[in-house]
Amino acid sequence: MTFHVAVIVTEFGTGVQIGEETSVFITQLLGTVNFENMDTFYRRGISYFGTLKFLGPDNVPMVNKLLQLELNDEFIGNYTTDENGEAQFSIDTSDIFDPEFNLKATYVRPKSCYLPSWLTPQYSDASFLVSRFYSRTNSFLKIVPEPKQLECNQQKVVTVLYSLNSEAYEDDSNVKFFYLMMVKGAILLSGQKEIRNKAWNGNFSFPISISTDLAPAAVLFVYTLHPSGEIVADSVRFQIDKCFKHKVNIKFSKEQGLPGSNASLYLQAAPDSFCALRAVDRSVLLLKSEQQRSAESVYNMVPSTELYGYFYRGLNLDDSKEDPCIPQRDMFYNGLYYTPVSNYGDGDIYNIVMNMGLKVFTNLHYRKPEVCVMERGRSLSKPLYVGTENYGLMLSAPSRIASGEIREENADNVEQAIIQTVRTNFPETWIWDLVSVDSSGSANLSFLIPDTITQWEASGFCVNGDVGFGVSSTTTLEVSQPFFIEIASPFSVVQNEQFDLIVNVFNYLDTCVEISVQVEESQNYEANINTLKINGSEIIQTGGRKTNVWTIIPKKLGKVNITVVAESKQSSACSNEGMEQQKLNWKDTVVKSFLVEPEGIEKERTQSFLICTEGAKASKQGVLDLPNDVVEDSARGFFTVVGDILGLAMQNLVVLQTPYGSGEQNVALLASDTYVLDYLKSTEQLTEEVQSKAFFLLSNGYQRQLSFKNSDGSYSVFWQQNQKGSIWLSALTFKTLERMKNYVFIDENVQKQTLIWLSSQQKTNGCFKNDGQLFNHAWEGGDEEDISLTAYVVGMFFEAGLNFTFPALRSALFCLEEALDSGVTNGYNHAILAYTFALAGEEQKVESLLQTLDQSATKINNIIYWETERKPKTEEFPSFIPWAPSAETEKTCYVLLAVISRKIPDLTYANKIVQWLAQQMNSHGGFSSTQETPVCLLAITRYMKLTFSKNQNTVTFSREGSSEIFQVNSDNRLLVQRSELTKAPGEYTVDVEGHGCTFVQATLKYNVLLPKKASGFSLSLEIVKNSSDIFQTIFDLTVTLKYTGIHNKSSIVVTDVKMLSGFTPAMSSIEKLENKGQVMKTEVKNGHVLFYLENVFGTAHSFTFSVEQSNLVFNIQPAPVMVYDYYEKEEYALAFYNIDSSSVSE
Repeated sequence: MTFHVAVIVTEFGTGVQIGEETSVFITQLLGTVNFENMDTFYRRGISYFGTLKFLGPDNVPMVNKLLQLELNDEFIGNYTTDENGEAQFSIDTSDIFDPEFNLKATYVRPKSCYLPSWLTPQYSDASFLVSRFYSRTNSFLKIVPEPKQLECNQQKVVTVLYSLNSEAYEDDSNVKFFYLMMVKGAILLSGQKEIRNKAWNGNFSFPISISTDLAPAAVLFVYTLHPSGEIVADSVRFQIDKCFKHKVNIKFSKEQGLPGSNASLYLQAAPDSFCALRAVDRSVLLLKSEQQRSAESVYNMVPSTELYGYFYRGLNLDDSKEDPCIPQRDMFYNGLYYTPVSNYGDGDIYNIVMNMGLKVFTNLHYRKPEVCVMERGRSLSKPLYVGTENYGLMLSAPSRIASGEIREENADNVEQAIIQTVRTNFPETWIWDLVSVDSSGSANLSFLIPDTITQWEASGFCVNGDVGFGVSSTTTLEVSQPFFIEIASPFSVVQNEQFDLIVNVFNYLDTCVEISVQVEESQNYEANINTLKINGSEIIQTGGRKTNVWTIIPKKLGKVNITVVAESKQSSACSNEGMEQQKLNWKDTVVKSFLVEPEGIEKERTQSFLICTEGAKASKQGVLDLPNDVVEDSARGFFTVVGDILGLAMQNLVVLQTPYGSGEQNVALLASDTYVLDYLKSTEQLTEEVQSKAFFLLSNGYQRQLSFKNSDGSYSVFWQQNQKGSIWLSALTFKTLERMKNYVFIDENVQKQTLIWLSSQQKTNGCFKNDGQLFNHAWEGGDEEDISLTAYVVGMFFEAGLNFTFPALRSALFCLEEALDSGVTNGYNHAILAYTFALAGEEQKVESLLQTLDQSATKINNIIYWETERKPKTEEFPSFIPWAPSAETEKTCYVLLAVISRKIPDLTYANKIVQWLAQQMNSHGGFSSTQETPVCLLAITRYMKLTFSKNQNTVTFSREGSSEIFQVNSDNRLLVQRSELTKAPGEYTVDVEGHGCTFVQATLKYNVLLPKKASGFSLSLEIVKNSSDIFQTIFDLTVTLKYTGIHNKSSIVVTDVKMLSGFTPAMSSIEKLENKGQVMKTEVKNGHVLFYLENVFGTAHSFTFSVEQSNLVFNIQPAPVMVYDYYEKEEYALAFYNIDSSSVSE
């Protein structure tokens, strides 16, 4: 029987409805009997014990119920369950010789009568198969197990039961028992216990201190040596609380607090510790609970080192059997015939020590004999049983409601006429600090509580040189006030959209109040109330809530603040209860912001110049103009002046505009930051502040890069299990980490492993063979791809500090020399070979290659650069120099490296190249992709080292009758001076006077509705409801794309999906795409979802994910979806989608 249930929930005050349907199955099964804490073997002479558990529906314990136990269908006894639904039992095994016996537990049902048409209750029985444990001397030992998790810093008393055959013992002999504890694959402790007075049967106990060293699990092995030449033993596994030697505790000074007040956080840790603290809004953690740091999560990061079995790296290290098997034929003894019976299912000591990963060196007997031919009809499968090691503890605590304490804090202010609060600070993360603990081992920290009405969850971890790592438990602080408002609005909307602003007013005063709520007027938006009021005010009872809704129509682009005010007043409609609080009027003001974005997609254009003067005045003219299809009011611009071409890159030490979710992108950031640091250090411009920031970035980046490392030492662009590593990425990572050693710790063993793997990928002729994981289109040179890769690896070896004594480098250089003698035709290879041979000191080869390159160079307006033969079409924009494709920029930078790496560099020639590179820089100080940015920053930093000089310049920026003056000198050389342009379009002039070089850049950003689509991809979108329910707010978006560009494929493709206003992605659907391998990686940030795909060809590739409506927005504008080649963004396609429609880009 099944119930079909349909539910529609309507939110009071807003009218928002959500519907759901489900089916409920009516079951006849009202109870289930289970065996728990059971041993799979019995030992004759030692009582066999276990637990019966009786659970009802939803695993509710069935209390005071009668259970019947049978052994091989023979009655053993009746047992009554306790408050946990459990009953303990024990069976005497002295007279049991069977190879196995079956236990059956049933519920003894009370007598009752049912009509034939009724559904009769059913109860599930339990069965458990117990096998025999082997002993040649009929001697046994049993450790009493512990089903519960053991707490740290306590003693566990271990009880051991034993039954020994006394025949071989001498009259005055004692029995010695030995024990050892295995933890993380090693013997941690051992001891012994001696039993006197001829006690051949009985029990003994000994204590074990439960400490951090035993966590998370320990295996205890107890044994004795029988005089007849047999080992008698048993083992048991204990689950240990996941604890640390370093005890860290944090606690707020109070459990509740007011918004905007001060709160103290008490921290206790080992003396002289360094701690990281955080406090996060509980609502955030509800969505991402897996990201919380806890003892459990830390232990899960540590690889398991427990031993099991004798297989190691594919080898079976088990010893061969000493005794041959016993033939299954009749034997005659004392006038009777006997036939050996198979003991296949019996347990023995050998299996115990094997499961622990222990090897036994002994001449004693500990392995059961085996019969050659197994008995027919005998079940050889091992019994199924429930293990006792997987127990977890569940803790819960009721939520506390902030009320009493807050009223007490304000008790002295009863006579005050009005209590007013203005709340503007609503962060998701409140505390995110590093704290040093002094020799006292404690710290008392004071923080200002944010304005959010919520519960803050705080935790932390500390490190110490003596006691290591420790993590605290979570402590909470509830923030509330008796009268407050809560606002629900989207984070951002698009121009011409409207949205509902939902304002909830809460009253936790002791009396009802009359309230008035209003949204303050502003030129930036129009607010129209949708909620009907009676006589302009409303009454809220104590503990009640009122909801008001305004429709907000934005009037301005950018960040807009909206102010909502709610005020309580005395009312004759309320009773005389709570007269003291009726004398109070509360006024709560909340200021929240939302972002109004322009329609279409954003474009950025820059005009950059590196202007050098020696006393004479130098001028540059430029024009900032906009295309015809620009979105109204979306244009904004700024003018930047910096005394060093690397100033922009140094400002954030992150110089890439593109997303960086892969191993190549991450290491490109690390390499770029390292080059900038090397330059600042060599020119004595590196400050402690910059170095401290760099240490943080490089340390995090190093850990992130290790997540892309394979077990063999190689690195992959997107890490997957058993994936083959990439040669070029492994070489780049090896070189980068070597250079990072000057600033952060790098594990030398990691580097050695990578270097060994790289050496193993070399062919016999010294070349490195293309492994199919080349992502650079410039390397697509047919037969010369191996030359490109080999030259790249050799360059990385030289830059990492290796020399000709390293065999792999020497062999690879021979390969390149032979290739050069045979003839190299690819222009990119000429550039990278010129740089590689410059590092090797081969001046003649460098000179020849540079002469060839000079003949193919483009030389205009005193600048020099190199173009590629095949490149995608770009949008023409007369007033701006178009950004060159990634391959052209990279090729030009390799030529610059070759020129300045010679013994006598031609700086005049190099300056002309740098002038062109300056024009290619984006507003972040980097270039278009991670492919050329590290190469170009390396080239520019080395050029700047050679030409570094102190400068003293005056820069005048003039446009339309106004001017602005910037001073550049040695003191502010790295300072990025920026001025916003109040009117973006128009002509301008830049005049530079003084001595030295200055980098100037004009940046223009704007939005276009539908930009021209360059060739490269086709893209189509389909959005459908995944339910026929009219109230459904979840939709499926299917993205279909294929590559149509000038290359064979696109190696890395990024699909950028902007969310519709009021919508968020369903994270479970995105995680499913990664888990199924449909996309390589995903990132969610700033209202966009980025999907990474690898090797997209000319065949259609589709994937689907879900989006969910979280806020009500009207007149929703279409959102763009852009797919592009990560390294050549000129190859892209664009489409738009909306709830009811989507566009197709061909």
